[in-house]
Amino acid sequence: MDTSNKPNQPLQNKSNTSDTKSRNDNVYKGTILVLVIIIGVLTFMLITGRQALQEVSTEKTIVNELNLELKDELNNVLNEYTMVKHEYDSVLTKQDSIIQANAREIEKLIAEQGDYRRIRRQLNLLREITQNYVREIDSLYTENRVLKAENVEMQQEIQRVTRQTTQLTETKQELEGKVEVASALRAFQINATPMRLRGRDREDETDRARRTDRIKVCFTVAANPVASPGNKNAYVRIADPSGSILRLGDDERYSFTIGKDTLQFSMRGQFNYINQDTDVCLYWDKQEEFDEGMYLVSLFTDEFRLGETQFSLR
Repeated sequence: MDTSNKPNQPLQNKSNTSDTKSRNDNVYKGTILVLVIIIGVLTFMLITGRQALQEVSTEKTIVNELNLELKDELNNVLNEYTMVKHEYDSVLTKQDSIIQANAREIEKLIAEQGDYRRIRRQLNLLREITQNYVREIDSLYTENRVLKAENVEMQQEIQRVTRQTTQLTETKQELEGKVEVASALRAFQINATPMRLRGRDREDETDRARRTDRIKVCFTVAANPVASPGNKNAYVRIADPSGSILRLGDDERYSFTIGKDTLQFSMRGQFNYINQDTDVCLYWDKQEEFDEGMYLVSLFTDEFRLGETQFSLR
């Protein structure tokens, strides 16, 4: 019996080994499948969690932006209310005190569980006072806005008038300057001639210093239709080669003023100007010997410099 069963033992062992291996493979496969499922679930949860986090972050950002907008609106309302209240505080102080007193009275009645009808009447009265208060503020605010607009308009008008006045002043000054320039007198054909005197009022031109007895200065005042006519003073200044003015004396009788300057003159004369070309001649008689060199001759009236010329003596 024992001998006959021995050949079957290896077959049994081989069968058992196959079954065990098959069971292990199934366990491995099951484990791997479970792990794959777990990984899939975790991946899904991770993706879903990220999306949820992004949505929460986005929603939080939106909420923050809305809160900022609400805060800005609240600050604007409070600032406007504070500005209006401060601006009209002296007018609305009585209304404020009435509202505060009625509010305290209503709070006291509610705390004491007072009569409902009485509380309702007080509340209606407070609502009416508050509405009147708001209407009064709105009315004052509207009036103030109108006044501010009128004030801005008035300031703009004042600035416009000021600019216009400034422009008119500048235009007037420019015109006055142009008129002054246009009305100025000018001289042409200015000649300064050294003369030698001979008998019987006879005179000859000369260029010799020792022979010169007189300096004859002649010129023509040009016609000017816008210049003021009438008698005019003519002044002649003769500067010798050293720059000194030939003159009869140093006192005020031999000086004149033009603009802010006081100048000495050599000779003075008058001419009647009738807005036409006017010829004028003035003479300087020798007081002492003339020096050799260049002499400068300048012509003036009380208001204008007419021109200048020069001559030389040798």
